[in-house]
Amino acid sequence: MSTNPLSRIGGTVLRRMGSYTPPLVMLTSMLVLTAILSPNFFQQQNLINVARQSTIIGIVAVGMTFVILTGGIDLSVGSTIALVAVSSAMMIQSGLSMILVILLAVAIGLVVGIVNGVGVTFLQIQPFVMTLAMLGIVRGAVFQTSNGSPKDFFVSSSLLDVFGNGKYLGIPGPVVLFVVVAVAGLFVLRYLPFGRYVYAIGGSAEAARLSGVRTTRVVITVYAISGACAAIAGVMTASRLSVGDPTAGNLAELDAIAAVVIGGTSLMGGVGGMVGTIAGALLLAMLSNVLNLMGVSPYYQLIVKGAVIIFAVVLTQFAARASSRRAPRLLTEEAGTGAPPGGATT
Repeated sequence: MSTNPLSRIGGTVLRRMGSYTPPLVMLTSMLVLTAILSPNFFQQQNLINVARQSTIIGIVAVGMTFVILTGGIDLSVGSTIALVAVSSAMMIQSGLSMILVILLAVAIGLVVGIVNGVGVTFLQIQPFVMTLAMLGIVRGAVFQTSNGSPKDFFVSSSLLDVFGNGKYLGIPGPVVLFVVVAVAGLFVLRYLPFGRYVYAIGGSAEAARLSGVRTTRVVITVYAISGACAAIAGVMTASRLSVGDPTAGNLAELDAIAAVVIGGTSLMGGVGGMVGTIAGALLLAMLSNVLNLMGVSPYYQLIVKGAVIIFAVVLTQFAARASSRRAPRLLTEEAGTGAPPGGATT
């Protein structure tokens, strides 16, 4: 006996969309509210600006999603952005080729991430403490290296334009880069075994280890991914204004965490995904842009952003509770039709 095919498809879609519902609902509501309060928002140039504004935090949030899904946190990404921005500027000043500069910049981010991962796994330091320590160490290294002053560089490079002010088919280069990074992150989490290992560790690290998952390797890798994403954001930050600023990336870690949390990913790990993170990053960029268009004071903007984060967490928790109450009912209905859980037929 089989269930109604349309019912099976609908149930599967609802289960898969469950974790994405809160951020997508918020994003849709924000679009409707924006259309009412600030019609100028939908002008083409402004939409391009919003997309551009979401790129740096969005790319950092992609890496942060991997870390948070394992139950960790990375507070060092803002300092990594500054380190890479200053280092890139100094390497360009020295005459290195752009390809080598970008490769070395990503390598710097990887090293910071690996150090975080080693501290969390081998030294058994809490992720919050380990990455908070790295935040101070890396930021101090940036100021020491730059003597506290920005490093200017003036060079024309089509490769650097991908990270800065260039456009492709009318689309800003950073937006294209953000899309590539986000799609890659989505593919890894959804379709590769590594993605399943990330979720398994977030659900229960010990159970994952007993199931044969190399938890130490996976955890170090997710912190390396976070560092690499921060490095890409660092190159983008430097290339936009042709300067490596030692204060760059200040509080970027908080914005990235906010985007991930607004996107429905649980800080406890194991729940969430990349689609929600992308929606969260766009929502934060839209919110800032709309408030600026409306002439809202920067101080009030902080209050509004904080309120949105609280609302997003409450909405996500509500959706999670509703999903958990619905799951037993779905299993009972499927059992009553003679079909095993998941909608398969017998």
